Amino acid sequence: MAVLKSTILLFSRLCEKISDIAAHSRALGGPLMSRKVRKSDVNKFARFAKKYPLAAIALVVIAVAVLLFQRMSDNNPTVTVPMDGLYVHYIDVGQGDAELIMTSDGKTVLIDSGTPESRTVLTGYLKDQGVKKIDYFVLTHPHADHIGGAAAGLDAFDVVNVIMTDAPTTTSTYKKVLQKIDEKDCGVIFAEAGKEYSLGEAKITILGPVSDYSDDLNNTSIVLRLTYGRTAFMFTGDAEKKAEQDMLTKFPASYFRADVLKLGHHGSSTSTSDGWFFAVSPEYAVISCGRNNDYGHPHREILSLL
Repeated sequence: MAVLKSTILLFSRLCEKISDIAAHSRALGGPLMSRKVRKSDVNKFARFAKKYPLAAIALVVIAVAVLLFQRMSDNNPTVTVPMDGLYVHYIDVGQGDAELIMTSDGKTVLIDSGTPESRTVLTGYLKDQGVKKIDYFVLTHPHADHIGGAAAGLDAFDVVNVIMTDAPTTTSTYKKVLQKIDEKDCGVIFAEAGKEYSLGEAKITILGPVSDYSDDLNNTSIVLRLTYGRTAFMFTGDAEKKAEQDMLTKFPASYFRADVLKLGHHGSSTSTSDGWFFAVSPEYAVISCGRNNDYGHPHREILSLL
């Protein structure tokens, strides 16, 4: 019954010229087969099946594949954006952040590392993707929900360069990461706004921080933009509205447009001002937060922007 329903819906949507049946269902606001079957859908498919039986069978096969895709997606909350030559992974680390960039040139970038509790999830996921070397390990800012798995990542992989800020903090988690960086003899790059780093055909540009925010570690977050051809991704750490406005003031508008925006501070209302959101003008937005978290993330004000 589910296959028949899916087949009819799929056919109806094809007739309505809705393309890209394998698009990420969460970005579209729900599963592909979410609406009810209408009587007109059934009649339409019946007429089609009678006239083109082989094509109808093919649609059944496609519907089965779509159902399987949706079920696998539901069981794996990690989002992967594949492109020809580039993969961007938004890894499920609960109430934290971790993103993986992989290029066909063999370049790998890891942005943040989730919480201490999710460190084995992170390293296991990277190993499943075949990661052995990390060219740039970006630690956006020294809060535990962003650097909690960093020491484990430094242990598990050959990290060439760490991009970080010199934001002051004395937490045991941060001290452990610094010790591990020194032990592994990684290159250390302190983030500088405007700097670019090549990833073969792709590149990352550091947009923030643009000022001294040592009194607010969230605003010290490294903000970077990944570009690949005409496609762009924005990664924001926990940068809040003050840091967003300072970046908008420093750089021209062309530096901000992105197809995919990782919303700042786990979807908190302290980030993602109207000005920032419309400067980026994303087609898709990603929020990384834990289910039923203590902070109420994502906040309603932010969801209303989407």
